[in-house]
Amino acid sequence: MDEVTVVVLHPGEMGAAVGACARARAARVWWASEARSAATRERARAAGLTDAGTLRAALEASDVALSICPPQAAVDLAR
Repeated sequence: MDEVTVVVLHPGEMGAAVGACARARAARVWWASEARSAATRERARAAGLTDAGTLRAALEASDVALSICPPQAAVDLAR
């Protein structure tokens, strides 16, 4: 089976943890640092996520996009 490439759209605490799990399973995991905070950048780096720079580049490089956010933010994010 070929390696699946994933983009984690929101590498907050939950997203970074999911991204780290995907990395542990040998998947390439992208994220986009554009307009993100220093704390988010550090979480993504610590999780082993690969920075694509922009969301467009991350999505184009990936087979699957994961949007992980706290339940209270889900409706607003979906909109």
